[in-house]
Amino acid sequence: MRIITLGSDPEFFVLDKTGKPYPATPFAIGSKEHPIPIPELGQGFYEQQDNLSFEGNIPPCYTKQEFVKNVTLLRNYFLSKVLKYGYSISPNGIERFPKRMLKTKQGMEFGCSSVVSSWDSSGTTNIISVPTPNLKDVDYRVSGFHIHLGLECFYSKPRSNLYSLIIGRLFDLFLTLPSHKIKDEPERMLSYGKFGMIRIKSYGVECRTLSSFFTQEEYLSWVWDQVKKMENFINYINEEDLKKIVKNAHVVSSALDVENAFSDIFSTFKDTSFLSKFDETKNIKIYERKTNNDKKSEDNTDNNVYSSHTTYYYCTKATSDCITTTIGR
Repeated sequence: MRIITLGSDPEFFVLDKTGKPYPATPFAIGSKEHPIPIPELGQGFYEQQDNLSFEGNIPPCYTKQEFVKNVTLLRNYFLSKVLKYGYSISPNGIERFPKRMLKTKQGMEFGCSSVVSSWDSSGTTNIISVPTPNLKDVDYRVSGFHIHLGLECFYSKPRSNLYSLIIGRLFDLFLTLPSHKIKDEPERMLSYGKFGMIRIKSYGVECRTLSSFFTQEEYLSWVWDQVKKMENFINYINEEDLKKIVKNAHVVSSALDVENAFSDIFSTFKDTSFLSKFDETKNIKIYERKTNNDKKSEDNTDNNVYSSHTTYYYCTKATSDCITTTIGR
């Protein structure tokens, strides 16, 4: 599997002269139905209004340098629209607005297209779509940095579903989780930045969990590098283990849930030797599956793990105390 392009449709909040959030409405043109080309930036760049923020599109990028350049060009383009008024572009993926700004027509417009939950889905046919959130009852709005991955020779529908769900889950491991450690925005995790949210596209998959905080130039290389690291990880995995990543649905609503889900998944792999090669996976706890007979014969040993059916008994080397963990969180 090869990821050949990265694209994006990032969103940007505006800050006024005092640093407080201000609607992009007076400065924004275009809509989701009718985005407006930005000819001064080149072919493939578009702009539109999205709720109280700017939104733009960049053309598909084949290199890291191109990706960094295009996102930076788009961000600076929107900055130029407001800079003349002494305004700026917010670095944040969440801003709290006064009620009078939220209760406008634009402030109450939310995306109506559904998204796919890669954690609620499983296999190649159980694809679970969920509605996009409605933020009409909260005092904040969120902006995202959606990453569009173009895959080489995209496959038949079952195969495309498989890779889309695999990427949706691994994107959380390689990008979403680390991004929360860099910039914690818990409100996004409850709304438009929920774990595992994707859209399956004709060219590949759109991953929807990153914050617009990462559109800042100093983070763009990191985003590209993490995507390529995820690609390398996928290509380390044999076909049988690859399918196990999305064999079962998992209930995921927190970082710990994601880590536990991958612990369960990796524990079913035939080959786990390569997990130590990646910072994102080397500390994931692996439970060894063993039978009841194995358990009885090893009661007096210092084995790290033993199991019975779907219940795992994790034992530390330092003590004989066992912690019971049930798979299928």
